[in-house]
Amino acid sequence: MGLNAFARVPAWLGLFVAMATALLFLAPRTSPTAIAPRAAAEDDLRRAWQSALDTMDRALAAGDISGAEMAWRNAYGLAIRSRQWQAFLAAGDGSLRISDHVLVKQPYRARAREAWRAALFLARAQHSVDGVLGVAEAFARLGDAEALTQALRIADSLAGADVTGEAQRHVLEVRRRLTPSTALSDPVLALFLDAAVRP
Repeated sequence: MGLNAFARVPAWLGLFVAMATALLFLAPRTSPTAIAPRAAAEDDLRRAWQSALDTMDRALAAGDISGAEMAWRNAYGLAIRSRQWQAFLAAGDGSLRISDHVLVKQPYRARAREAWRAALFLARAQHSVDGVLGVAEAFARLGDAEALTQALRIADSLAGADVTGEAQRHVLEVRRRLTPSTALSDPVLALFLDAAVRP
């Protein structure tokens, strides 16, 4: 590399630093005023998917399966946009309600299962024990023992981070209710309830 090439290096370096500095000033910053619009947008999406499911329920009450199907698809699309586990959980419940009004139930049950798996993924990512337990309840209603067991294991894992033990007790209560025959099959766990919810 000649002398002229070395002489050009500081100019390129200066240009890079200038561009990086400009990008820092132009990049959006997280501030209390930036958080408020995001929360408002989340509230808007929550109202939107809830409204879509209300529309679905009204269509079902009127015997309009096609209208219920369209409203459910709208609700599911809004759930995807919202990335809220509550939205996917409610969408799965909605699909199951449609299945109660049709002869061929399997496609709607499969859609419910898919929505609840998305809810489980998001609830785990957001460290929501309540969300994971809500999904566990949904799988129990569906009779999916394997998915129920998976959800309860995830709830155990998340609850382990709660030093107060409240989350662990809540998981144990739900486990007892959803799997009464196996929740305390070990007599030692019956003596030490807190140990029953450890991973």
